[in-house]
Amino acid sequence: MPHFSATKVFASFPFQEENLHFLYEARSCLYPHKSLIHVQSEAHDFCLHKIMRQEDYLFKGEKSTRPVPVGILQKALRVLMGHCEGAVGNLTQEKSCKTSPFLLTGRDFSKFNAFHLEIGFGSGRHLLEKAKNHPQEIYIGLEVHTPSLEQVLRQIELLGLKNLYLARTDARSLLEVLPSSVCLSLDLHFPVPWEKSPTRRVMGAHVFQNMLRVLKKDAYLWLRTDSQIYFQESLRLAQQENCIYTTDTNALVAVPSKYEQRWLKQERNIYDLRVCASASHLPSHKSILLERELIQGTPKPLQEVLSQRHFKETSYFLHIQDVLEYGKLWVLVLSFGDFIAPTNKIALWNGQNLSYVGGMPYNTEANRLAQRKLLEILMEAL
Repeated sequence: MPHFSATKVFASFPFQEENLHFLYEARSCLYPHKSLIHVQSEAHDFCLHKIMRQEDYLFKGEKSTRPVPVGILQKALRVLMGHCEGAVGNLTQEKSCKTSPFLLTGRDFSKFNAFHLEIGFGSGRHLLEKAKNHPQEIYIGLEVHTPSLEQVLRQIELLGLKNLYLARTDARSLLEVLPSSVCLSLDLHFPVPWEKSPTRRVMGAHVFQNMLRVLKKDAYLWLRTDSQIYFQESLRLAQQENCIYTTDTNALVAVPSKYEQRWLKQERNIYDLRVCASASHLPSHKSILLERELIQGTPKPLQEVLSQRHFKETSYFLHIQDVLEYGKLWVLVLSFGDFIAPTNKIALWNGQNLSYVGGMPYNTEANRLAQRKLLEILMEAL
């Protein structure tokens, strides 16, 4: 992760440099040694941590808003380093700051009527080959590992592909808000098995139902895994839903992944589960992202809000990890929504409007409930 430390800081906000807007520094009400610096570029909206230590200050990216490519974060830190004294860090390597048109945000998914989806594409070998061989069809890959995203985005450019798009997102949340019958295929190859923590898996009962819902009639979900436990429990989900399915062991594929090649050298079994989607699922018409809600009432004072930072219900939770101030603006560090697939966001509250750094969260049921609870905490009802 890019970072640097400095013994003195001379930066005065706001300021603009190298097409970056350093908007403000918000200071924590709970942790006096912590601040967040809000930065905007032409295409990105993100935050930097400023942490006061015993002998210096540490500057690094805030994880939930981290931009892709990482070169934009490095550029912002490098600019900030120029406003400091005694600065040292790991920012010497120049990295691209070019934003790719093939990197999707949440609202971009509404542009596509039909596409092939791959969850956790890793090196992208399988996904790139499919997109290259079928240029008339749209392919979308989901990944949470930033280096993998950047690597495959470079390959898209080098290969001149026009039909492959990527997104850094948690597939479990996205699958809940995608329209029904939009996917021509859905591939999940060698997901982390999490055999000791099964709730962390991509594949669970609720997610499996959403996978079937987003697939078109007679389209296939293809799970490929080296974990017999993962395979058996996924097979059980298919049987519980009375799905049509096929299974195989150690089947040859045209484009083996680097993980598959490693497992085969170790003589480990590879398991395939292909599940066919039926047409029995009701269509979904809700928006991809949360919408701004009508806010009526009087803002609560800070101390009252700080006393209500943790809320847990059977179907959702809300955790206000920190509240930072810049004038009349509050910067809220939040974790909320679903227990298994939580949403982490930075929210901005000025007493009248609630917005989010980097865009609105997904419009999942748990996120909607958590946002309403947040507004109850922030506002006195009329």
